[in-house]
Parts: sequence; C-alpha cells; structure tokens
Amino acid sequence: MKATTSKPVPIGLAAAILVILLFPSFCPNVGGQDATTFTTSDRFSIPALNGTISFALNGSCSSATLENTRWVFTNLRLNNSQPLGNLTVSATNSNMTILLYRSYFLLGRTATLRYNAQGVGTQTVNLGLNSSRPTHPGEWSINVAGKGFISEGNGWNLLPNDTVVVSGLTGNISVTHFGYVIPDNSNLPFYQQHSAIIITAIVLSVVVAVAVVIRVKVRS
Repeated sequence: MKATTSKPVPIGLAAAILVILLFPSFCPNVGGQDATTFTTSDRFSIPALNGTISFALNGSCSSATLENTRWVFTNLRLNNSQPLGNLTVSATNSNMTILLYRSYFLLGRTATLRYNAQGVGTQTVNLGLNSSRPTHPGEWSINVAGKGFISEGNGWNLLPNDTVVVSGLTGNISVTHFGYVIPDNSNLPFYQQHSAIIITAIVLSVVVAVAVVIRVKVRS
C-alpha cells in the first residue's frame, strides 16, 4: 500500500485568503497612473529654509511638489512597497534623510517615519493621517537614537493639523503615530457594533471546515 503524503497547499491558500479578507491594507495595490521616480542621489532642496530632503531608499510617487516650503509626496512608495499614502516634510537649517516609512491600518492608521537629521535645525513631519479630529500628543511617540523617547515640549511639538515639529535634535529620529482610537459605535445595532468579530468568526469557521475536508480526503 502506497503512503499518501499530505498536501498543505490548499490549507495555506485558505490561510492566505483569511489574511487578505481581514487585513486588506497589508496587500499591495497596483496603481495604473504614471509615477515620478527618485533615487538615493536625488535632493529635494528648500532654498528659503536652507534645508534639503533626501531618501536612503529608491522610491516613487504620483507627484513631488514644493508647497509653502514643504515637500509633498503623494502616493509614496519606497523600494516598490505598497502605497504608503501622502507624506509632507520640511527642514530648516538642516539636512533630512528619510531612512524608513511604514503605514498600515489596524484600529486606525498607524504610521512611522525614521530619518536622520544633520544640522541643529527644525524638521516638520505630516504623515497625512486625514483624521476627522486633531490627534492627541499621547497618540505620538518621538524617539531619538541614544536618547530614547522624548516628551512633548522637550524637542518636539504637535500642531493642530497633526504636523509634528522637531527642533534642535540630530541623529536618527523616529516619528510614530499609533492608530489605537476605537470609534464609538454604541448607537449602532449589535451586528454592526461587532461586525469585525462576526466576520472574523465566519472566515475562521470556513477555513477550519476547508482544512477538515482536505484532511479527510487525504486520509481516505
């Protein structure tokens, strides 16, 4: 009697479908529009502020425009990543080299930008949160390599339009917004309040059922 080996591919496919259903923002979107590409050697200068913006990674965007002494990168991608949204940055009396930019959705938009600042000046960062309300400083974390977390008012401030202003700090700096704000759905019907949990339970049930059927067929 010939031994039958299990085939984990269908189970893996089911798991992949589950991830796509639950976390669609993790999956790259393919854009058909023309993109402006840039490399690590490109410099986005701000002559009026004696500042420059550059990237430590190759990337692309729908557009890169200098607006009111701030560079606006629309539909930014780095190293062929998924679309990272819009990024607006500026530098005064300093050179700002962007090292990393990540953006994803969980209970809200979480995004982090890490950059290197050369020159004791000022950098401004707006992660394009498009929030329906101004964010709170408690939703933000500013970290400086070698110094740890910096409290608001001690090297950075948050403006009403969700722009973070970093002043007098040099080296590698991380600006992170945590999207943990949960909307108030108390006035909605039960199934709408808990729609995410219900959908998750249904999808998990389907995946388990598919796995059981495959296992039974393999054994037979």
